[in-house]
Amino acid sequence: MSYSDWKTTKLFNLINTISETYKFSENQKVVLINTSDILEGKVLNHNKELPVNVAGQFKKTFKKNDILYSEIRPANKRYAYIDFESKNYVASTKLMVLRIKNNEIDTKFLYQFLKSEDTLRTLQAVAESRSGTFPQITFTELSNLEINLPTIKEQETIANILSSLDDKIELNNKINRNLEEL
Repeated sequence: MSYSDWKTTKLFNLINTISETYKFSENQKVVLINTSDILEGKVLNHNKELPVNVAGQFKKTFKKNDILYSEIRPANKRYAYIDFESKNYVASTKLMVLRIKNNEIDTKFLYQFLKSEDTLRTLQAVAESRSGTFPQITFTELSNLEINLPTIKEQETIANILSSLDDKIELNNKINRNLEEL
């Protein structure tokens, strides 16, 4: 199949935003995930705490293979692919919880699309065109993006190659940080 055979569709045909509310228990520790707790694909915070005086913004559940994507300033790269079981994690309402609807798209392929420079640039322009306190996007705006889809097998291959490159870049950055410390 060549690139010209790829199907073009809008994201709203492929994904949902999930707004399932987390059910807090009195003595159960949770990890609260805000926009500042995710960056360039990674969840930075895994510290469990008792949900005492939890801000009203912490409400959303998410699960393995979901994508967390900040509504605020897309260019800041506040997104994460969830590659772990997240039973006691609660996301801020300022994070979209994106989940695929069907088997037309591979989650990792979707993730690579959403974190691409072109997508981030487009969403940042949309965010800056809105009036408000800070540049922000909505799920409706994100879901109206068009995506070109190869077959699932090709999506998986592309996503695996890009993920391997991401891992290599991360490893090189870690080596550089270690060398600077020495």
